[in-house]
Amino acid sequence: MSLSLRHTSEKKEKAASSRLVDEAKVHGFETELISLEKMLHQRQSSDQFKAIGIVGKRGVGKTTLCQVLFNKKAKEPVQANFLPRIWVCMSWNPNEYEHDHKATIVRRMLKYLGVENNIIDSVYKDHSLGGLLYALHLQLTGKKYLIVLDDAKPKETEEWFANLDSPITEKEKWGERLAFGLPKGHGGTVIVTSRDEKVAKMMVGEKNLFHLLPLSHPKSCSSIFNNHMKEGQKLENDTEEKEFLKKCAGLPLAATMMGKIKSEELEKAAKEAPEKAAKEPESPISSKDKQKNNTEELPTEPKPIQPDEAAKSSKDDKKIKSEEVPAGEKHIQQQENSIGSKDDEQIRSEEHPAEAEPRPNQEGAAHSEIHEEAVSGTN
Repeated sequence: MSLSLRHTSEKKEKAASSRLVDEAKVHGFETELISLEKMLHQRQSSDQFKAIGIVGKRGVGKTTLCQVLFNKKAKEPVQANFLPRIWVCMSWNPNEYEHDHKATIVRRMLKYLGVENNIIDSVYKDHSLGGLLYALHLQLTGKKYLIVLDDAKPKETEEWFANLDSPITEKEKWGERLAFGLPKGHGGTVIVTSRDEKVAKMMVGEKNLFHLLPLSHPKSCSSIFNNHMKEGQKLENDTEEKEFLKKCAGLPLAATMMGKIKSEELEKAAKEAPEKAAKEPESPISSKDKQKNNTEELPTEPKPIQPDEAAKSSKDDKKIKSEEVPAGEKHIQQQENSIGSKDDEQIRSEEHPAEAEPRPNQEGAAHSEIHEEAVSGTN
């Protein structure tokens, strides 16, 4: 986790948690919800005050379980039996008020009960923390209330938060304990959630602790994960799903976060895919194949034959032909070639007759004639 993301997470933790929940996205708490409801109604009389502490590691679903219980329909026990019902986040935001943490908690409770801010400010100004607790007591007297104190932290180990079932006595002052602002004897109930078992134990007592464990069924985490995936999105294969379940470790918060992150990654990849394909350079292999295909499609011009190549080709043809002729026929072919050669010479001599050579008697006659002309010439 980056530093900036860590700071953002811390700021979100300081924001007040909400009582609202989408029950369609809650999975795996059926058994725990039944057990918590039974514990809620286990008391000696209907008017007895009850305090319950839900403890477990971060992300196990303590707040979610309380939200489901808190928002059960009117026909069901919680909304039918408890009124008013208020949800108070115990996380402290120093910027919310200029008062200490104790006063901030009580101010929130009064605000959610419908008391106006100007009245709260006036009471605190005139009577300090004790005045706020007295005002809270008056607002809740005679009512079977249900208050959820969500996310109690180690700083609540102060004595002021201890023993919520303690009634106020004449010897004590209103501002000494949170418990004094919670009337007893009308069936009021407080549920505390905390990661720290010591804190919850100090506030409600060990016998009233409800330990919430990670989800044991893998399908529950898968359902939570898929709730945060958009339509058409899913994990690539079984190996990736097994890796997710291992990292999730049965924690609903982890399944929620991983589902949101995976959905964003898939959405981003889908948007970037066309741009990436357009910008990606063509591989050398595919380029060569493409060039080869284009070359095969185009007609090729005949290559001019060089004299040396023609002679070589002629010799090769003769060699191939000679190799193809059987030995018996080869001798006959040689004789035919010899006869054919003589015939060719005779044809050429007939087409181009040579000048006849002078005969011996003719040469003598010519010589005598020349001699006679020479003698007569001298005469």
